[in-house]
Amino acid sequence: MSIPEFAYTVLLKPRPLRRLANRLLRSFLPEKAHVWGATVFLNPADPVISTAVALGVYEDWEIDFFVRNSKPGQTFVDVGTNVGLYTGLALKSADAETRIVCVEPHEESISYLEKTIAANRNPEKAAQVIVCRCAASDREGTAVLYENTENKGDNRLYPDPLCAAERSVKTRTLDSICREHGISGIDILKIDVQGHEARVLRGAVEVLSNSARCILMMEFWPQGLRCSGCPPEEVFNEIVSAGFKLYKPVRGRLEPIEDDAQLVRNNPGRNYANVVGLKGLSVTDVSIP
Repeated sequence: MSIPEFAYTVLLKPRPLRRLANRLLRSFLPEKAHVWGATVFLNPADPVISTAVALGVYEDWEIDFFVRNSKPGQTFVDVGTNVGLYTGLALKSADAETRIVCVEPHEESISYLEKTIAANRNPEKAAQVIVCRCAASDREGTAVLYENTENKGDNRLYPDPLCAAERSVKTRTLDSICREHGISGIDILKIDVQGHEARVLRGAVEVLSNSARCILMMEFWPQGLRCSGCPPEEVFNEIVSAGFKLYKPVRGRLEPIEDDAQLVRNNPGRNYANVVGLKGLSVTDVSIP
């Protein structure tokens, strides 16, 4: 669990405290933040993710790792794009050969994502940016998006007491999206979809099979995976079967994850681990903060 999530879900669990905190956070939240040279437009109605970005306490290691390994000419797929932090960072190193695919079903977040893209796009380099207004899954169709009105990064594709609003959204597989846009392989795949990660991966079998060298950055949240109908141990095995070796960041290095049961036990409840998967790469091939 991240620092802002802990503060919001534990310290501010009583609703009167949370409502007061929301008002205070919204009152100081700037229109945009600057992260590693990228301009990120913030959602003033989001006291969790946008506030964490503004305060500089959001995914420090993951951002550093991404920036170090994001290079011109890559294909980057950003699943669960939110307001576009990682997309903005990718655009800073982009060239005309770069392709960025943003997958985000939440229209409110997309409005800020589009501003982030416009602020960081270099017309001279003309990177291709594709915004898919849908949820990535293991099938084409529709699903219910359950929206957390108090945490715009906590929308889910399964019901939860924290998610009071709901609406129908389109679902697509990454394989279908990539075929449509002529993408045969992915260099970096970032997935943060509150437990739906397994279904995203199951819808990306073809493109990941064709990706000779790929970095996977994802959130491994056992409770969320179970709520999405995917046993976490099976998800671990599916990632390994796809050709990835999984690692956990530990004090300036990537430590191999060999014991899936231990990974699950170490992350009960709302706890999760941010993990890195490498396919066709070793730890010496990537830059580690």
